Amino acid sequence: GGISRFLLVRTDSRSIPRVVSPPLGLMYLAAALRSWARHRFEVEILDLRLFRRPFRVLSRKLQEWQPDLVGFSTLTFEAPELHRAAEMVKRLLPQSRAIVGGPHGTSFYSEILADQNVDYVVVGEGEKSLVELADCLAGEEPVQPIPGVAFRSNGEIVLDCHREPIADLDSIPFPAWDLIDLDRYRRLPDFMGGVGRGRYAGLFTTRGCPYQCIYCHSIFGKRYRVRSAGNVLEEIGILVSRYGVEEFQIFDDCFNLDRDRVFALTEGMRERGWAVRFAFPNGVRTDRLDREILQALRRAGAYIFSAAVETASPRLQKLIKKNLDLERAREAVIYSDEIGFLVKGFFMLGFPTETREEMESTINFALRLPLFCASFFSVVPFPKTELYDLVPGPRPEAAEGYRNYQYLLYRSGCPGHETGVNLRWLQKRAHVQFYLLNPGRIFKGLRRAPSPFGYVSKHLFRGVGIVCFR
Repeated sequence: GGISRFLLVRTDSRSIPRVVSPPLGLMYLAAALRSWARHRFEVEILDLRLFRRPFRVLSRKLQEWQPDLVGFSTLTFEAPELHRAAEMVKRLLPQSRAIVGGPHGTSFYSEILADQNVDYVVVGEGEKSLVELADCLAGEEPVQPIPGVAFRSNGEIVLDCHREPIADLDSIPFPAWDLIDLDRYRRLPDFMGGVGRGRYAGLFTTRGCPYQCIYCHSIFGKRYRVRSAGNVLEEIGILVSRYGVEEFQIFDDCFNLDRDRVFALTEGMRERGWAVRFAFPNGVRTDRLDREILQALRRAGAYIFSAAVETASPRLQKLIKKNLDLERAREAVIYSDEIGFLVKGFFMLGFPTETREEMESTINFALRLPLFCASFFSVVPFPKTELYDLVPGPRPEAAEGYRNYQYLLYRSGCPGHETGVNLRWLQKRAHVQFYLLNPGRIFKGLRRAPSPFGYVSKHLFRGVGIVCFR
């Protein structure tokens, strides 16, 4: 058919302090389109987060390159920008098809398809669904229901949900690193607050998470799948030798579930003698970090990780089905600090039925840990999660639009759940107490970070901005 050019776009929103790292999801999709599609596609990636005037850049790209298919990867709070961009695609290139994916597509596919400028939404893990859809469109066949792809048919939304997650992750081609400029990302705040220095790359070494946390949008499903140690080491080797990468950020939901694999990976690194660093912006289960695993990670070059505690209330740990062993998590953080790790804490305030005392206990738990920084997030119930169904009554976010769907905003508590607590004030107070009562945390960050200047410029200024201006 005449369809051959596929532009993959990462949308942008200026509504919050941004963190930007290479768009791994789009890079995986680009690699799958190149390797698995029956038709030959020319693929390019456009990350609008890199530009001051994203819509001007998108308009120019659409007119110059004239793609046949445009795929958008979007977070929910970027929805207004997504619809503006889809309208631009249809206005400038009426023959082009607009496809939406990413977390927003998975949670809100029916709402997205109410916009006639969007043709298809890929729900959940996207590689196979997108390749089948692109092949179908390029072959100019009528689009039959494809598992994982939602579309409109006679005014109804059709979605076949029976797409099995990809069982053999080693079969997925490595992300298309050649389609992005790694150096553009070093200069922007990343998920670790710019603590490292030099070129960094993101990695997914597992997909899925067997835990049942009720707030998770679960884009990769609940089946835990791993890449073999050999497959991960091969990708790291390419990134080190061909792209000069010095630091790796591992974005797994749950990196350390399989102990043997962690040891196979860390041993493999040491055997190869790479002088690289590792960071874990989100994905370690803290109550499964024992001393041997922590020592092995440290020897392999890991220097920073995030401990997602969420709440220090055993009652709420049960309610949210995270069931974190708080005592084991506390011991892991203390030992990590002793052997030189920087540990970042993630906490959530405003769960349904959460009392003022429970919020205070979470804040106090954080204050007593040797963390170098902490974030106290608002609870945000996403559609198609259990948490959403727990929250009663009218939904303010329906009236206020999608900007509320991000957890850096100070909000007045979980929608429909008012405990009389001024959550915004409590969050600000928690952030201020955390740093002012123990300024040593800041110096620990400066002392242990590979790049003290990067740490100060990106991390602290962002923290000050969040506390003072939000």
